[in-house]
Amino acid sequence: MTVRAGVLLLLLLLLAGTARAAAPEPFDPDRALDHARYLSETIGDRPAGSTGEQAAAGWIAARFEELGYTVRVQPFNFYSEGQLRIGMNVIATRTGQAGYGTIYAGAHYDTVKRIAGIDYGGPGANDNASGVGVLLEAARVLATETVTPTLTFVAFGAEELGLTGSRYYVSTLPPWEWVQAESMVNFDCVGIGDQLILYVDREQDKAFAAALPVAPHAIDRLWGGASDQASFADAGIPAVLFSMDREGSGPCGPNYHRSTDTFDTLERPAVERTGQAAVDALRYLVTTAEPRETNLTFLPLLSVQRIYATEAENAPR
Repeated sequence: MTVRAGVLLLLLLLLAGTARAAAPEPFDPDRALDHARYLSETIGDRPAGSTGEQAAAGWIAARFEELGYTVRVQPFNFYSEGQLRIGMNVIATRTGQAGYGTIYAGAHYDTVKRIAGIDYGGPGANDNASGVGVLLEAARVLATETVTPTLTFVAFGAEELGLTGSRYYVSTLPPWEWVQAESMVNFDCVGIGDQLILYVDREQDKAFAAALPVAPHAIDRLWGGASDQASFADAGIPAVLFSMDREGSGPCGPNYHRSTDTFDTLERPAVERTGQAAVDALRYLVTTAEPRETNLTFLPLLSVQRIYATEAENAPR
């Protein structure tokens, strides 16, 4: 082999290696389903403030840590059935290269509490172990990719009690972080259905949702604050909910808040479609983010929420 031929061969090998390294990591629906199975079957019911919710928070935090994220658990107090209880948000962060901006992705991991005598409450496989599965798998896919703004994943507690966890999280954002908040993508009830729905809570967020790569292949709807993206939208941060649906079944499917919301009812194609859409959306957001125009009229609202949060932190345990 001549020196010239050897150099050419070496260059080809280097280029091939670079191409392999540059190939994006695919979303694996089976990994997401494994997470959903663990939450809904091994841990089971996860009502806000329960030992099940605490176990789930610890397990989710461990999964984020395994992926190399900076993880913290944010406790918060709330009242339920006349008792003071403690919930937790699990926050995983990768600092971006740009030094400005944050993209948020979220899913709640709690379930509604069972009520004796009626079929209400259950292991919450679709609502919302499926969303947490997508969140964790998206975090794995993006764990080693370059991000321009900071990328923050949040598993919210106590969503089923009036979005308590996400409202607390947003209310405690430092003013500098709120100003730099770019957008939020939320995953709820993504395990059953054949239609991907993009829900927004404000008319002005329709343009944000329409710009996402998945938008041409999804249905967009206005929805009145029934999941954690509403906490961000209420604070002026563009936010969208990804959810799966089937014609005639209603949001979250026929097993919504029932004992029949079990892992065996989840559909792999639904999780796969949502998961790939989630990764595509987050890749788009972390590579195209620019400082958003902030509306300072939201600051008084945040201040009021922050007073409430401080009172909750100082409440007797």
